[in-house]
Amino acid sequence: MNQVITQHGWGFDQSFWDSYKYEFKKNGWHWQDNERGYFSKNINQSKWIKNNMNDQIKMVLCHSLGFHLIEGNLLNEASHIVFINSFNNFLPSSKKRNLIYRSLKRMEKKITSFETKVMLKEFISRSFSPNNMTINFQNVFNENLEGLNNKLLLNDLKKLYTDINSFKSFQKNCNVIVINSKKDLILDQDSSINFIEFLNKTLIKKPTLIELPNQGHCLTNLNFYQIIKRALNNKYEK
Repeated sequence: MNQVITQHGWGFDQSFWDSYKYEFKKNGWHWQDNERGYFSKNINQSKWIKNNMNDQIKMVLCHSLGFHLIEGNLLNEASHIVFINSFNNFLPSSKKRNLIYRSLKRMEKKITSFETKVMLKEFISRSFSPNNMTINFQNVFNENLEGLNNKLLLNDLKKLYTDINSFKSFQKNCNVIVINSKKDLILDQDSSINFIEFLNKTLIKKPTLIELPNQGHCLTNLNFYQIIKRALNNKYEK
């Protein structure tokens, strides 16, 4: 039995994965979602289901800050990790660093000024750009806006500039897939490149890089299962 455990990023909840999971579950994968609790939902940290199958895939899907939010033991036991527009350091080392830092501070100010709903709507819209937010996610997101955990949102937002070089460890022989959107308006491309370079230096197996030319920070209108299936087939064929 192949397994998936997910970790959504900042400003989202487990419904982020609703459009991803159908094909996996249809093909017999066991799927679990971690929930951070930004929308006053119960926090959930999944656990791997133990069995005696040595060839099973235990895959972690991390989106963006999700890599820094997920528990280390889940990463250490994973056979595969998929990083979707993820990073080690969110702030790039380029000249854009100060500009991005100031943007984060403005977001913080809106949270402390009780303007979280407006700020989150802007952030989510920008995350899906250049594509439109899916109707299903939009409906779920609007419903969830009534019970925001401002303190948690603020604390996690600060991780984007305070947790510098806080790289979480996982098995160096882990199979890693990196998905990088070329039209991402949230994560700077320099941060993406630095993350990939770090993985190339750290891992025994070189990560598989998938670049999506017409996607933003959030992936829409694609068959995610087929993308992962092709990446797995190519890796095993080499």
